[in-house]
Amino acid sequence: MRPVVPLLAPLLAGLLVAGCGVPPELAEQRRGVPSPRTVPTETPSPGPIPTMINPPPPTAPPRFPEEIAMACAGRPAAEEMVALLRAEGLLPADAKAEVVDGPYCSGSWQYAMVEVSGRDPLQLVTEGEPGDLTLVTVGTDVCTVELRLQAPAGIRSVAACEH
Repeated sequence: MRPVVPLLAPLLAGLLVAGCGVPPELAEQRRGVPSPRTVPTETPSPGPIPTMINPPPPTAPPRFPEEIAMACAGRPAAEEMVALLRAEGLLPADAKAEVVDGPYCSGSWQYAMVEVSGRDPLQLVTEGEPGDLTLVTVGTDVCTVELRLQAPAGIRSVAACEH
């Protein structure tokens, strides 16, 4: 008598495979639905890389710290501060004037000591951005109420208004 197991093994294996049907992944692929395990074999091209020839100017000029007064580094230039005194009619056109200390910046405020020939040195306090300065006060003592209340600590300190 022949053993039954070797004859039944291929029959059972065939039944098991036939009963399972098509795996879901293959059935979805046949219907045009990609399998969630499908990995693209081609990476998309990122396209041209943009380059900037001239970057846009900053939207706001850099601000100086308000706690201290520091050299303005040419923003504004000393000449601009003297020109403001002339434009305001506080210095005659022929008066020899020179910034001898400063300008110092704190926040959007500026301070400078201006020497004018034949006069006592003047302290000058302005506010604003270079090219658009506004005169706050000028004189031998600039510690006005406005300056004491509104100026940043750095300007009050360099102008010796911190008593």
